[in-house]
Amino acid sequence: MRGAVVLPLQFLIWVFLTSCFYCQKPTVVNIGAIFSFNSVIGRVAKTAMEAALSDVNADPRILSGTELRLLKENTNSSVFLGSVEAFQVLDKNIVAIIGPQTSSMAHMISEIVKGLQVPLISYAATDPTLSALQFPFFLRTIQSDAHQMAAMAGLIDFYGWKEVIAVFVDDDYGRNGISALHDELDKTMSRISHNLALPVQYNLNDIADLLNKSRFLGPRVYIVHVDPDPRLRIFTVAKELHMMTGNYVWFATDWLSTTVDSFSPMNRTSLAALQARRFSKF
Repeated sequence: MRGAVVLPLQFLIWVFLTSCFYCQKPTVVNIGAIFSFNSVIGRVAKTAMEAALSDVNADPRILSGTELRLLKENTNSSVFLGSVEAFQVLDKNIVAIIGPQTSSMAHMISEIVKGLQVPLISYAATDPTLSALQFPFFLRTIQSDAHQMAAMAGLIDFYGWKEVIAVFVDDDYGRNGISALHDELDKTMSRISHNLALPVQYNLNDIADLLNKSRFLGPRVYIVHVDPDPRLRIFTVAKELHMMTGNYVWFATDWLSTTVDSFSPMNRTSLAALQARRFSKF
């Protein structure tokens, strides 16, 4: 994650240096950062950004006398707060904004920065519909979900499954990611037979109700596309419902690897939810 955050910082430094080639060099340059401090990705990103900032300011060869300052705002995973904080940092003479994490927030803030012509560089917003044509001041240092959905469709085709069930969070990130999967499955003559949407702030009861209903739908191949979740609640509930057995197949998008990577070696109890009997092809 640190490398993903260092890249936008390096890009911003390049923008600053090229834009100030014919102007007097300032003593301080402000960059805004809008993200959720206590989320799975945010905790890592905060540490990485602070370390990268320290590295840049400690090396006089990079900005030679100019101090880079990072003005951080905590969104607490709220689109509304993210929009408010975007205006707050824009009022502080910044040259660009790093973030936000979520695709829903990126849609909103991209509209704001487009009008003000301020670059917005995200390391986590993966919604395929966040295009440079629609949002010319939005850039990201991560692949869109279209790429992993193409790989997912390839795996499904390799095993010969023709129908799958999609479980996703009901926001821009979830809906547009699954829409990209639908397009990729069409190319292999496969399809999503049922779309099961979870509320943005879903709980264990929401998951249990959704999975209980899904057991009577037919296909038992699931694609799970949600936000990083340290408790792995979907798989915890699936295990309680005896759905982590050889009769079911579960695919997870990169939210799962992001979550697992955030676990400390001494605190991996949540991984018990992923333990299951070997599945057989059906």
